[in-house]
Amino acid sequence: MVALCALCALSVAGPAEASRTTMATGFAVVGPLDDANAYRDAVEAALMIPLGGYGTTELAAFSNVNNHDRFGSERDLAYHFTVEFDVTAALAGQWRFRAGVDFGDGGAMMLDGTVLDYSRDDLWWGGSWAGPGVLSGSATLTEGRHTLHLYGLDRCCDGNFSAQFSVGAGPYVTFSNVDGLQPVSSVPEPSALALMAAGAGVLAGARRRRRQSLPT
Repeated sequence: MVALCALCALSVAGPAEASRTTMATGFAVVGPLDDANAYRDAVEAALMIPLGGYGTTELAAFSNVNNHDRFGSERDLAYHFTVEFDVTAALAGQWRFRAGVDFGDGGAMMLDGTVLDYSRDDLWWGGSWAGPGVLSGSATLTEGRHTLHLYGLDRCCDGNFSAQFSVGAGPYVTFSNVDGLQPVSSVPEPSALALMAAGAGVLAGARRRRRQSLPT
């Protein structure tokens, strides 16, 4: 009986999560491109060919990260950052995004397949949100799962990258595993509610049978 109750509780509660950021890099010497989709296609093609000095990793925080610290290479880079996050009903509305990048041959920011920003210029962030190396944009988000993508190319001198979000008129927050973005999956699904109700029914029936079996 105790095990059934624990199963019901775990099914309803679900895991507590925040946003999830993945960094993937590959070798590329493409040069500046003419639109955001061209950057996406070039980066995805580069990532199809694994080479030493490049790789894929999940980030605890999207703050001051680079390729050479993780995989070794400092040049001829194709970058793809993916940030998955969930928007609850309470957080639905206007969101802002910004990413400090080092894309020497330009890059693009996309949200759910829509282009938020793009530049074929030399984008070098250098730690300043007021500088020229920032890709940014805003969107009205509905409840559910959303994905932010950063695609870019860099020939030399791999620098640092950071990305942040803002909800409504709130301050910017760095994407991380403690950024407070809770998953929609933490809200009970109908199947989980049904399981919980069934478990409660079993408990109630057991209590009635126990009372009836007690001597009067």
